[in-house]
Amino acid sequence: MPGIFFGAMMGVIQSFYYAWMGLQWIWITIAQIIYAIWNVVNDPLFGNRINNTKYVNKKGELQRYIPYIKFGAPIFSLAFALVFFPPDTLRGKSDFSFQFWLFVWYLVSQLAYDTMFTIVLCAWVALLPQMSLNQREREKVQLLCSIFGFPAIIIGFAVPVALLSNPTPNSIFIFQVLVVIIAMFGVIPYLIIAKYVYERPEFNPEKSVGIFKSFKLAFKNRSYLVYVIYDGISVFIININMVALPFFLYWVLGNSPGFNALLFWIGPIICLVIGIVLSLKIAEKTSTKFAITFYLSIISIGFLLVFLLALTGNWILISIGFCIIFLGYPGDFIHHNPMRADTIDYDQWKVSGERREGLYAGIGAILSKPMISVALAVPPIIMTAYGLIYVKDSLQPTMGLEMAQLALIISMGLIPGIVALIGLIIWVLFYPLKKDLVIEMKTELAKINEEMKKKYQEKQKV
Repeated sequence: MPGIFFGAMMGVIQSFYYAWMGLQWIWITIAQIIYAIWNVVNDPLFGNRINNTKYVNKKGELQRYIPYIKFGAPIFSLAFALVFFPPDTLRGKSDFSFQFWLFVWYLVSQLAYDTMFTIVLCAWVALLPQMSLNQREREKVQLLCSIFGFPAIIIGFAVPVALLSNPTPNSIFIFQVLVVIIAMFGVIPYLIIAKYVYERPEFNPEKSVGIFKSFKLAFKNRSYLVYVIYDGISVFIININMVALPFFLYWVLGNSPGFNALLFWIGPIICLVIGIVLSLKIAEKTSTKFAITFYLSIISIGFLLVFLLALTGNWILISIGFCIIFLGYPGDFIHHNPMRADTIDYDQWKVSGERREGLYAGIGAILSKPMISVALAVPPIIMTAYGLIYVKDSLQPTMGLEMAQLALIISMGLIPGIVALIGLIIWVLFYPLKKDLVIEMKTELAKINEEMKKKYQEKQKV
């Protein structure tokens, strides 16, 4: 829940800084370039450090993930809140000095947030593959995560989108209060994990492995290489959607004759529920690879249809496009982490012979984190190019409403549709872990892990 809350709120960061604070697109672009570079560097470093940690708690239990969650969560929440509290005196000023210091706050607060995001979430993600090798159990755990995360999606995504579609002093005040509440709540679930979840100490590697050797081993894992590309594509799609949607709702749908927000979202929400059931059934009857193929196929069609249908200006037709997107959307939330766990299993089985969840959680983001920066930067660049810019104290369509709408239709439909299609082609052609191979791998790993457990218990007795 905290991860979804924070991620969803961060998804509207451009609405806050571009549409409310008046930070110009060039500063946003520079910040995102620096942010991307930092992401490429810090995730593997912290992931490797977490993977090599040997921490003994007060009970004498050997841990490598839980301490980062326990001690990092409060700092993580504080860093998240600070992103949305720049000095109000910097708002709406186009002078270089004001823009520069707003840029500094925008950049530094994001760097602090992302560093803690890496530390806490790498450790959290690393726990799932340890809990079970069974694919269906992993998917059910992930589904339960999605169920618990659903309120976070509604509150953390839908509410900020509504508040920041056309920001006003009142809506910004409500938004910042929500940020503080979510930041305070966000500590609690992580502390519960730290208290009640246990690690499997037999999986701790005996020797620490350096970052360069870790990279070398990881790149021998073909499933991991395809996963890295998939991860980057899926994260890009989610983030560009979150950035573009508030603007799309106000400038495109808000200007569609007879638009009714309630009726618009009924179809997509129904399709979301159907998509959850469908995605689980497909994986159960076939494989995780086929389920993700279905997800990428459906959203590719959906986004490209949204682009074409949005050109008509008819909100009912646009809603149909969103229905198709939402039919496939649950696929990533249900199968992403279990599929990542498969690549980690394969590493233990055929590459390193060890469980390296923390490392993979870190280096797995080598493409996805830069893709977040690209997703955050692209819509403001396109909006600026098509004349939707900050004038005086609000966004104005300086080249006309139709041009502003076209910028958002491209950001919301065409770009994610093309990216999803590219991801689908790469996924189908190159992901190696098909159903039969996965079954063989799980069977062999069950024996291997049982031996590891026995060796660890015997060592503890000595």
